Amino acid sequence: MNLMQDAPNVVSEEGLRALLAEGHSADVVCRVTPKRTSAQWSGVWTVHCVSPDGETRRLLVTARNNMAAREFKTINGLSSFLAGLDVSIISIPMVEGKVASHKPGDTD
Repeated sequence: MNLMQDAPNVVSEEGLRALLAEGHSADVVCRVTPKRTSAQWSGVWTVHCVSPDGETRRLLVTARNNMAAREFKTINGLSSFLAGLDVSIISIPMVEGKVASHKPGDTD
């Protein structure tokens, strides 16, 4: 059974990298408005892969056999993940429900 085929609205990290190389974007969605604790901001963000035409959205999941949404709980973790996708300018939504779109190599 191919879970990625059976659940077309999700994507693994490997699949996300492949789709980004084809022109898709990575949307960061703020699920819980972050709060500052000492020098760290903590909240909940998820990443969605969006097709170039905006018609298809896929939620980044932790693993093919688990299929749980990959959640980022700190800005440091989220920015490190995005930098690893070759995103050069990172925008992080700081209010629940807000979205920021990213493409690898964008410089403006």
